[in-house]
Amino acid sequence: MSDVGQILVEANIVTAEQVSAARNAGGDLGETLVKQRMVSDADYVQAVSARFGLSGITASQIDVDSQAVEKLAENVARGCGCVPVKIDGAMLHLATTDPGNERAIDRITRATGLSAKLFVIGPTDLERAFQRVYGGDRRGAKKPEAKPKSNPLASQPSLRELDDLLKHAVQEATPEDNDDADEAPDRLEVRDLDPPVVKIINGLLIKALHMGVSDLHLEPLENAFRVRFRVDGCLQEVVRLPSEMKSSVASCLKIMSNMDIAERRVPQDGGIKLALTDNENIDFRVSSLPNLYGEKLVLRVLGTSDLRDSVDDLGFEGRNLELVREAIENPYGMILVTGPTGSGKTTTLYTILNQLNEPNVNVLTAEDPVEYRLDGITQVNVRPTAGLTFDAALRSFLRQDPDIILVGEMRDYETAAIATKAALTGHLVLSTLHTNDAPSTVVRMVDMGIEPYLVASAVKLVVAQRLVRRICTNCKTDVDLGELERSDLDQTTLASVEYLARGAGCDTCNNIGYKGRIPVFEVLSVKTPEMKRAITEGGTEVQVGQIAKREGMHTLTDYAIELVNKGLSSLEEAASIIVAE
Repeated sequence: MSDVGQILVEANIVTAEQVSAARNAGGDLGETLVKQRMVSDADYVQAVSARFGLSGITASQIDVDSQAVEKLAENVARGCGCVPVKIDGAMLHLATTDPGNERAIDRITRATGLSAKLFVIGPTDLERAFQRVYGGDRRGAKKPEAKPKSNPLASQPSLRELDDLLKHAVQEATPEDNDDADEAPDRLEVRDLDPPVVKIINGLLIKALHMGVSDLHLEPLENAFRVRFRVDGCLQEVVRLPSEMKSSVASCLKIMSNMDIAERRVPQDGGIKLALTDNENIDFRVSSLPNLYGEKLVLRVLGTSDLRDSVDDLGFEGRNLELVREAIENPYGMILVTGPTGSGKTTTLYTILNQLNEPNVNVLTAEDPVEYRLDGITQVNVRPTAGLTFDAALRSFLRQDPDIILVGEMRDYETAAIATKAALTGHLVLSTLHTNDAPSTVVRMVDMGIEPYLVASAVKLVVAQRLVRRICTNCKTDVDLGELERSDLDQTTLASVEYLARGAGCDTCNNIGYKGRIPVFEVLSVKTPEMKRAITEGGTEVQVGQIAKREGMHTLTDYAIELVNKGLSSLEEAASIIVAE
């Protein structure tokens, strides 16, 4: 077994005194050093991998290889502190924090009959890798498996289960007492609805959750009532109901959303809390919009994206990951995430919060609406109609002794000014803006009225992101590079394309050719004197972008083309980003 403490001391990452104190604390030395923030996972991996001449790996880079999992039992893997990555011929790839532990490696090679190829992983990342591959905690205790009947998503629910599900949801969303019922003769009760309508709505909601839908669109047309789901960013029609059902379906959804059932002339907003089990709810944000043929309803599914434990699991790589890690370790400053609606900004911000959420940290958020619920932080739903705007919430936050503040969106000068002041007075501020790329974000803040020198001082990092659809691995086929001639992209971009693939369509991806999405990032760091000077002097987004590229920034286009060359996404998906950029 290697002396990890000595390796870290020789790499000038920690002192001998820190190692001695960590040893006295007991437990795994590397894990203790990381938990006490004496060393980061990244520094640990860099030092250990350099000593042994190995490559580093993160939990997010490990995909579950069923063959490797079957070959290496969990109790053996955990006992040896090694996570199986994949099997390549007669070689078993393993991730470990201690590649010098020859006894553990020998045990694995004897148990599997395979040779071992080692990768170095950080101590805290090791546990995330175990959870990703096997599930459960370090002691091997498995998470309780959901029973099919208590969790409708575990198996296709019956109609009776759907009825119970809707009744529970209506009880949650509808006030128990209604003293004004006599004054609202148009108000409907659940008992007035036809059972088939209830079953159809339940079926649509559960099917949407099964498919990973982000939005449901229920639209009255002239001769039909169309239902579409937004899956992986694209709308798909799933069913057309008889036009006669539009009123009853709209009424049922408005009851569930606690809207005014008698008001059909103006838009309304509401929400549904759908109970899947006694301990698990799914929230829907509901919006109604009167049109020529009735009321269109759009339901946004909230908080169903997988919230990661760490920024290491978001898809950042190389320099981008280093810059993000460095920014979130700052005790103050501003981190901005930018991109269009539905690009994953909230997931990125909440993953950062999830990583920083500690008992000794006071975290407050102002959102419209709250999409994720995290234990241990104070979350506020802004209500502009009641006077609780983003800037009003921020003013109150500064009197609540905050360490970290999340602002759902900086929409105006007042909000941006208070957020900037907070970032300059010892608080870490996270927020979003709607801009096309990272360089234009700092320029947008100046356009909003924030002094350029304050922007240069407050902003530490800007992340621009998009989501592109992932080619279905089950039906992926190679494409002749000759198809590049039919592309409308410029020749400079096309010259960087080395490989093309496309999904042919299969049952796995519903004959679409895509399944899932991949984030595309552009990360701009505001820390060099040249970058700060350009912003302070009122530089344009072109000038800021040129400096960022000289400092190593990969643009959204660069990242998108890289995904194409890796065969993860198609040129058509990359083109949507390149044209927008």
